[in-house]
Amino acid sequence: MNPRSPKNEIEETEIGSSSSSNQQGSSSVAKSDEKTIVIDPVTKDTYDLEKEIGSLYGGRCTVYKALYSQYDKEKDMHEPAGVVTLKTIDLKLHKTEFNEFRSQSTIGLPYIPGAKVIGSMRIFGTPSNLFCVSLPYMSEGSLRYILSTRTNKRLPEDFIGVVLKEVLVGLRDELHVEPNPRVHNTLNAGDIFVHIDDASGEMMIKLACQASVYDSGSYNRGASSSFLDPESISKLVTAPEVFGSKNDNSGPKSDIWLLGIMALELAYGVLPVRNREDLDRILEKLRKKRKFPRSLEKLLIVKKRKSTFKKAMNLLKPKEKVFSKKFERMVRECLAKNPRERPTAAQLLSSSFFTIERDIEKFKRFVLSAKKNPVPTDNCRIS
Repeated sequence: MNPRSPKNEIEETEIGSSSSSNQQGSSSVAKSDEKTIVIDPVTKDTYDLEKEIGSLYGGRCTVYKALYSQYDKEKDMHEPAGVVTLKTIDLKLHKTEFNEFRSQSTIGLPYIPGAKVIGSMRIFGTPSNLFCVSLPYMSEGSLRYILSTRTNKRLPEDFIGVVLKEVLVGLRDELHVEPNPRVHNTLNAGDIFVHIDDASGEMMIKLACQASVYDSGSYNRGASSSFLDPESISKLVTAPEVFGSKNDNSGPKSDIWLLGIMALELAYGVLPVRNREDLDRILEKLRKKRKFPRSLEKLLIVKKRKSTFKKAMNLLKPKEKVFSKKFERMVRECLAKNPRERPTAAQLLSSSFFTIERDIEKFKRFVLSAKKNPVPTDNCRIS
């Protein structure tokens, strides 16, 4: 598949009106044997919608696994070209969502084979008012979805090193590139997607970025939790130079801050915060502590003054080691208040935490086991 320039296509493609879709033979959505086939009106390529694999905008727009076929003009026939992910927005029902999508700064990221950041293969509209984005198919969905199948929703430290290293390579080589770096702005577990090839068994970990992000599967937030869900938290965890600012003060270093927050999300599960004050209190205590605790929730408890005897007894108790010093140092560096004190993606990749050899095959087995032992969900969508 030849990569195209999605940005130009979305600006130049005219979305068909309802009147044109009523003309005989002009519809770009066909049904055959109870299957829906979407037809690109420009290239005449077809997308056979195999099954729903996710959603957008809180479930209002649907994402499909689709069998993709390219149209050969000379032969006047379609040839199978693999499986893709197809994001769809019904313009008759979701014009606001379409306008929000068009405003995304990374919509112009093209698909590049082997890239760490997922780009758009093709963006087009149909005469039946369906807006579509074709993306590489990621078989296992997002890391947040994968973790939702686990009871504690956490990732072991070694596996955190595996996934964050792939994210950093994507930031270094494809987004944070001078002289015109792009900023991701949301970095979280829902933006990391995993694919395992059925034929070769090869695993790919890729970073989704705005236009390529979608909610994969259902997420069990836990109805009894009084803390915020990932959708609400995403607005609270931005870097200090960005949070509450009316101007766009984001930059590559604000992505590094989010990488540190994501490391905590992966290590502890859902962040136990209700507001920005909760987050700041947790981060301040983590900066001061010699060792990260097993639970972040304990850091929100305001402790009363202890007696001298109790303090002395606590000092005698051995501190439980939960994470390595290398991991803790990496997180603290990412979460420095001053953006100038945070490392770049390239500097992080050369740090001791990311130069350790990790067992990639072990992580792949962890991902695959999520399919075999799924945890019941409450049908809530990831955001």
